[in-house]
Amino acid sequence: MSGFRFLPHTADIRFEAWGSTRAECLAEAARALVASFAQADAAEPASIRTVEFDGTDEQLLLAVLDEIIYRLDAEGSVPLAIGVRPRSTGGIALDLASVAVAHAELTGATPKAVALHELQIGEDERGWRCAATIDV
Repeated sequence: MSGFRFLPHTADIRFEAWGSTRAECLAEAARALVASFAQADAAEPASIRTVEFDGTDEQLLLAVLDEIIYRLDAEGSVPLAIGVRPRSTGGIALDLASVAVAHAELTGATPKAVALHELQIGEDERGWRCAATIDV
């Protein structure tokens, strides 16, 4: 079972996400980030992009979240569909089907950066879990 939930935080956005695999957990973290600021369910994707990352689990979590923030800032795009696939190198491939921000409903503060403080990801007996704080 996979999913995410928002956690109380005084000024920024904090969430935790989980999944039975690392890829599922990372995809749920990405969905949580997007859900914190936009909704674009009815739009058709304007672009589909795949980005590959290598690194530690924490570096991969940071890379996934940073990529979404970067695409929002640099291209004005919001992911509609997010997929994460493991690669044979131990890294991941992040698939983003995105739409222009003009075709999305902005529902929250625009994310500015991922805070490194309390960024965490790991596996336990229930599967993979991660948590992140997003500066807005």
